[in-house]
Amino acid sequence: MPTPHLPVTGGCLCGAVRYECGEASVHGSYCHCRMCQKGYGGLFQAALKFTGKEFRFTKGDPKYYRSSAYALRGFCAECGSPIAFVYDGNPTVWILIGTPDHPEDWPLTKDAPWTGTCHVFAESKVAWEEIRDGLPQLGEPPSGTAARKRADDASTASG
Repeated sequence: MPTPHLPVTGGCLCGAVRYECGEASVHGSYCHCRMCQKGYGGLFQAALKFTGKEFRFTKGDPKYYRSSAYALRGFCAECGSPIAFVYDGNPTVWILIGTPDHPEDWPLTKDAPWTGTCHVFAESKVAWEEIRDGLPQLGEPPSGTAARKRADDASTASG
């Protein structure tokens, strides 16, 4: 695999929103949950996880849609491109694989440079979709479980 371009830069289709991160991605995944299917208009969401320490938007800011009690989906208000996914109370940022300037640097494959590339919510995949890439097929990711618990705890405390 070639050395990835650092900082990682990218943005939306029209260029109104741009980002950069001085650190490499730490994880990649495909999410097959029904919200991701609808939110991204495809069979799954393919995304890269960044720790959030050095991640920043350098031009414009995405508009966020609260898709659940514990997560937001960021997109460009001008062209509609989905860009980011964030869990409440978690500094990590998930960036859609099509938005980096060099997506070829971040293969979502078994031999990717990070550990844990996987399919999550695989049980929700469209019935005719066949996953044949050899990556693990899991249920809800730990970050989703933790975010859901925080949201449930907050609603119980305020309710």
